Amino acid sequence: MNSTQRLLAIVLVGAVALALVQLLAHDRLRADGRLTTSDGDTVDISGAARAASLRFGADVAPADRDWILAAIARARPEAARLIGEVDGLVQVGTAVSDGALGITRSRPHAFTVGLDVARLDSDRVMDRATVVLHELGHVIDFALVPAAVNEALDAQIPRGGPCGPVIDCDRAEERFADTFAKWALNGAVSQVGAGYGIAMPASLEGWGVPLAQLSFRLPG
Repeated sequence: MNSTQRLLAIVLVGAVALALVQLLAHDRLRADGRLTTSDGDTVDISGAARAASLRFGADVAPADRDWILAAIARARPEAARLIGEVDGLVQVGTAVSDGALGITRSRPHAFTVGLDVARLDSDRVMDRATVVLHELGHVIDFALVPAAVNEALDAQIPRGGPCGPVIDCDRAEERFADTFAKWALNGAVSQVGAGYGIAMPASLEGWGVPLAQLSFRLPG
């Protein structure tokens, strides 16, 4: 990997372990708190999980918790409703890999979001909101968004560009999470940092309409 590719790889803000989610699609409801699905597509969210909130690992300092919550507070109302539906399934920590600023994994009982707080507290402060919302976009993607909606959304995102072969910009889950962060922030993401590896759809507002509609169908 040359230096240019390495830099682009660092800008990658999320990578999701898909295999476990796919296995969960065949699970029946269990009483031990495991993530389950009834439709083989989205994750069942219990009333208890819906009432819960984002959890932090002991490795996340109080000051970092503050800016993570502040980043979430910047999300537009429709995105905030989607986040509020899934945040009880999420634990945030600081474990990352491969130079990524953030990584989301599915576990039997929850989704874990790892953030490179060392970099997000130093040379990548400007990327905090984009990274946080990108990673939560992964959770929303797999927990809430039906496959048919995913396909329709992905069709609106342009393909190609220099980052494609380096940071897997052609992967549907990265394209969704990146665009979700842009939509959630009303397009206000860093032009030189994370969030601009994937081209915008022709209309960011139009792209987000199905997600807004989904948010309004959620329980109050």
